[in-house]
Amino acid sequence: MKVYALVGASGTGKSHRAVLLANKYQIPLIVDDGLLIYSGKIMAGSSAKREESKMGAIRRALFFDDRHAEAVKSSIKKINEDKILLLGTSLGMVERIAERLDLEKIDNYIDIKDISSPEEIEKALEVRNKKGKHVIPVPTIEVEEEFTGYLLHSLELFFKKDNRTVRHEKSIVRPRFSFYGNLSIHNRVLVDLIKYFLKRKKEVGKCKKTRIEELNNFLYVDISIELMYGINIPRYLKQLRYNLREYLANSTGINVKEINIEVYTLFLENES
Repeated sequence: MKVYALVGASGTGKSHRAVLLANKYQIPLIVDDGLLIYSGKIMAGSSAKREESKMGAIRRALFFDDRHAEAVKSSIKKINEDKILLLGTSLGMVERIAERLDLEKIDNYIDIKDISSPEEIEKALEVRNKKGKHVIPVPTIEVEEEFTGYLLHSLELFFKKDNRTVRHEKSIVRPRFSFYGNLSIHNRVLVDLIKYFLKRKKEVGKCKKTRIEELNNFLYVDISIELMYGINIPRYLKQLRYNLREYLANSTGINVKEINIEVYTLFLENES
């Protein structure tokens, strides 16, 4: 099976674009926020948008629950198609989804910025942040029972296929965690997550300073660390920033805009 992945920060319009992308590459299967969608129908899974917290939604989207993962894996095998599209907020997230669903390596990574204009992304973010609306790429009738009691309405999309007009309906839902307001994660928790991440790196010694600032739903991180003598510092810090960004995004759902790392001293390996 050929595996595609559409990657973009939360609220940038991935679910909205997924149908157009699937049509372009003739991909019959979509995995989005815990659901397996086949030709516009929900075949298996449970929507992350039904969760009552953002943390719960993240765990649902990543298939942490074994029974959830097994049900979707079984359905994928039963359908037996040759292409599938995974949606996620980061490379680490789609790779984790692929791993949990026993899929082969991801063959094609697509960034939302490559298929949506800056204006379209900005508009999608505004709808998400101000109105709390989320898109599910299936007709409303498919999700009415699962989302009873939620704010739910439909959106029709038309596009050309083989010289004919194809209609596709999407559902728009405001999840319960939008009703309850934004999830607040105290800076102390984020600092502890960063320290836990760094503690597992043998090349990193003490962490002298950790400063976190959250602005417009993006996270800015400044840290100052000891680093082991003898390693390629620029190359190591580049990889460390990437890995830390993926770790924080997957752990909290917060988009990490920038990570600055200062090396204030070096240490020898036998001193650690």
